[in-house]
Amino acid sequence: MYLLPSVSGAQAILESSWGQSLLATDANNLFGIKGEYNGQFSIMPTQEFVNGQYITVNAKFRKYPSWNESIEDHGDFLASNSRYNNLLHVTDYKKVTRLLQSDGYATAPTYATSLNRIIEQYHLYDWDNSVIDVNSADLNAASVEGNKIHIKGWHVNSKAANQQNSFLFLLDANTKAEVKRYRIQRKDRQDVKNTFPNVTTALNSGFDEEIPVTDDMYGRKFVVMSRYSGDVNGNSNNTDYLFNNVISFPDSTASHLDTFKITNNKIEITGWHASTASRTAQSSYLILMNASNGQEYKRYKITRNARPDVQAAVPYIYNSLNSGFKLEIPITSDMHGKTFKVISRYASQDNEQGSLSDANFDQTIGLNENISSINDGWMDAHMLHVRGWHAIDDIANKPYHTLIFMDANTNSELSRTTVTNTQRPDVQQAYPNVANSLNSGFSADINLTAKMKGKKIYVLSRYSKTANPNQDFIDSRLSRDISTFSTNENAENVGNIDELISNGATLKARGWHAANATKGKQYHFLILMDRNSNQEIKRVKVTNEKRTDVRAAVPYLYNSLNSGFNTDIPITNDLKGRYIYVISRYTSDSAGNKDAVDYLGNRTALIK
Repeated sequence: MYLLPSVSGAQAILESSWGQSLLATDANNLFGIKGEYNGQFSIMPTQEFVNGQYITVNAKFRKYPSWNESIEDHGDFLASNSRYNNLLHVTDYKKVTRLLQSDGYATAPTYATSLNRIIEQYHLYDWDNSVIDVNSADLNAASVEGNKIHIKGWHVNSKAANQQNSFLFLLDANTKAEVKRYRIQRKDRQDVKNTFPNVTTALNSGFDEEIPVTDDMYGRKFVVMSRYSGDVNGNSNNTDYLFNNVISFPDSTASHLDTFKITNNKIEITGWHASTASRTAQSSYLILMNASNGQEYKRYKITRNARPDVQAAVPYIYNSLNSGFKLEIPITSDMHGKTFKVISRYASQDNEQGSLSDANFDQTIGLNENISSINDGWMDAHMLHVRGWHAIDDIANKPYHTLIFMDANTNSELSRTTVTNTQRPDVQQAYPNVANSLNSGFSADINLTAKMKGKKIYVLSRYSKTANPNQDFIDSRLSRDISTFSTNENAENVGNIDELISNGATLKARGWHAANATKGKQYHFLILMDRNSNQEIKRVKVTNEKRTDVRAAVPYLYNSLNSGFNTDIPITNDLKGRYIYVISRYTSDSAGNKDAVDYLGNRTALIK
């Protein structure tokens, strides 16, 4: 076996005191090897480190005819002793000196340190290059980043001192044929120097390059090769290292539909479609497809926009940076009632033909909305009243509007009526993309028949293609049911005086009065009565106001919704000092004297 020249030299210097020791001059022993050489030896004192201290002992040392035999025997001594087998092929002098000490070559605890100091002080490690042939490397990074290939690593070559031109090559991964070469400047790598301290060029062995991606790289796979060369063009006197890492530019396609929605009566489409095949494309399109029958509705020529986020995600695809699309398509009447999908296409011909790459997106968007709401529904003695709206996209094909009143328990029809739609700006504001949202309102008042009373009723709002609502129609069940009541239409006459309060100047009278018999009685009076004499003192005409609480309580009474009153009556002298109660009267007589329905109030007030 051989020992690194640097270590052998350092041992000879240390053991022989530069050839001046008695052992070196008398016995020609440069390495302090004990024992006999061809029966020859010399007894000499030496220091050994035992039990933590140095002691002097007399020892038998080999005696050589000359220094040449001492040097040769040093190698034989290490090779013939198995305890030194761990030195085999070790190229790091620091590791060799450490192993020599641990293997017991010398007892001094500072033996390795002393050898290292000599090697470094006199640059003996330069001798090692003559016996060490190092060609080692590692690739830390080999990836496509944006529009560049990032290649980072190191390449240690013991011959680099005579090969001062450095190159990186891209080779075809399959054939290993050269595709491109790049002249580079090596960079310092202290970590590599620490690993290969004996290689003088190890410090300057690094590389960190960004290589621009060119069109001819797409659809291919590459491997990297590092080269040291004695030729300025890199063609002769070379030392190469071929890395196994593969850099891929697959011939691939990727896409995503970011937005496909209706906004402000337009179809908004945004997304991206990156394809290596786009290299030879002449034009780009978005194609709107009828999702129901798979037929093309219309295509739109587009200009792709920049998408740096896509380039970051799929940098290996040719047009990833300029793969975006954004399009707004105005909604026309012929679109309503249809469901659409979208295709992004790169075409090889500018006449919309010759597809190179299509991206078919699964998302659909429908122009077939069918939404409705009932805002109000109630009954009185004679009528059922419904207010609401129903908006659809397919109004152009279904212009006729019918309301159908259904028994909620049996799902059987009770009645139906045609309606003329009215404007509902509030619905248009909430649903601006639905075709008839502005003209979606309805208001219906139908006669309350005997079979409708006492039932829970729901309403179907129906649009149909023809005046016959039973053919080619679309329904929406309104969101709230209506309860009707079985009642004698003339029997109910109820009310309440909520307030009857005098403040000295006015008498406030607030309450309500509801009765089925008020139908046709358009005048409403409050009559102030003296409690003691039961004589009328004064009457005032009032205007009714809405009382939704009353309608909720007695919805079957004709005027329950508009049954309220709230008035302030000036206090005159004829009222003062009296206890007053109120009669509420509905009448068809403008003077309030005949054809009347009265309600006797339940409160009295002292007028002061």
